[in-house]
Amino acid sequence: MILRFIVENITSFKDAVEFNTFPSSKSHNHDNHKVSCGHATALRMAAIYGANGAGKSNLIDTLLLLNTMVRNGSILGLSLADVPFKFNNNVASDISGLAIEFNYNDNVFYYHVEFSENVIHLEELLLCNKNKDITIFKREGDDITVKGKFFTQRTNSLYLDTIKRMVRPDMLMLSFMGYYYPNESSYITEAYRWFVSKLRIVKPGYVSGFVPHLLDTDKQFSDLVNTTIPELKTGIDKLVVKKDVLTDNVINSNPTLQSVVKQAKDHPGEPQAYSEPFNPISYNIVYDSQQDVVYSKKIVPIHKRLDNSEVEMSMLSESDGTRRLIEYMPLFYSVIQNGGVYVVDEIERSIHPILIKSIISKISESTKATGQLIFTTHESGLLDQNIFRPDEIWFAQKDSEQATQLYPLSDFNIHHTANIENGYLNGRYGGIPFLSNLKDLHW
Repeated sequence: MILRFIVENITSFKDAVEFNTFPSSKSHNHDNHKVSCGHATALRMAAIYGANGAGKSNLIDTLLLLNTMVRNGSILGLSLADVPFKFNNNVASDISGLAIEFNYNDNVFYYHVEFSENVIHLEELLLCNKNKDITIFKREGDDITVKGKFFTQRTNSLYLDTIKRMVRPDMLMLSFMGYYYPNESSYITEAYRWFVSKLRIVKPGYVSGFVPHLLDTDKQFSDLVNTTIPELKTGIDKLVVKKDVLTDNVINSNPTLQSVVKQAKDHPGEPQAYSEPFNPISYNIVYDSQQDVVYSKKIVPIHKRLDNSEVEMSMLSESDGTRRLIEYMPLFYSVIQNGGVYVVDEIERSIHPILIKSIISKISESTKATGQLIFTTHESGLLDQNIFRPDEIWFAQKDSEQATQLYPLSDFNIHHTANIENGYLNGRYGGIPFLSNLKDLHW
């Protein structure tokens, strides 16, 4: 779970701006949205609104940047020269900062990094307790300090000198220790693995690529999909997986397919995404080492005629919105069943307002959901207190310096019966475009 995320001097964020998922004392509905995170409590849903250009997507992009930095282990090659905020009246600083507080395995961590184009200036990882935060490691310039009790080796001067020499100025110590020395510090490894395995950022155009294999191998997922999809009235009665054996002739006649099959054979049982030229629909290629067989798996939508007979259709024949719904299914499934944090930019893209409201409502109502869903949206129909608590609705708005500010709906006095959609569209809470009078523009 993300507890809070802080951005400073990056894109449209000037001074430090915080987004958090802490429950407000003013919000009392949807107690099932509150999740215990060690000594803290977090909310498992959040929706972020704002006008075009207000900075909603920038918030998601900065979180993606932090996740990419940790996954890569270095900031080299990330094109950070244009990252700092550009509208300072004074000389703009080239040092940017990102900090995140998160829960993993009942431990609450705070990770903070300050960087410029090619250099990490400060990096620290803290273990947060109820009364006191303890520094696991802190790196400032060339100086590194560690808390000895969090490391298996003796943290003498020789050991620290070795770390200093191995961790380059562009590298992240969190990633270096978590990836290369996972047994050296369990806390560092836990924090690193949260970024790698539990945090998922979904941008517009996202394609999971592995839905066919998941439908074929996970009965719970298949049941969820084939219960939910008919309810959404897209015309699809169910989704089935067509599983074919790939012959050597087929494989050898296609160099791209050959490469994917090689990947599949290097990782038996793991699906590899593959799509044909000029075809956006992904297949899965899976190698079964026990039978020494390579399978292709693709989704086949099943529709029904008036006489209840079934008709197989191609995924290409389905609308963009329907295909996007299907691609979202592993995400929604994971939020409910498997935990993890999913951050989605423009969640309603290409999807009818009624459909996205139905899906988000199901997640909101679930008492079994263990994951966290945070998303940006323009869909005002989701501004419903039957779906969200006021402290789960956030707004992005730029100030007079063109800097993005973030604030929750719970900052306002909201009655539990208030129609917050109307209030938002009437400009009561901000986060909407301010347009010129079209009559004055001679329209």
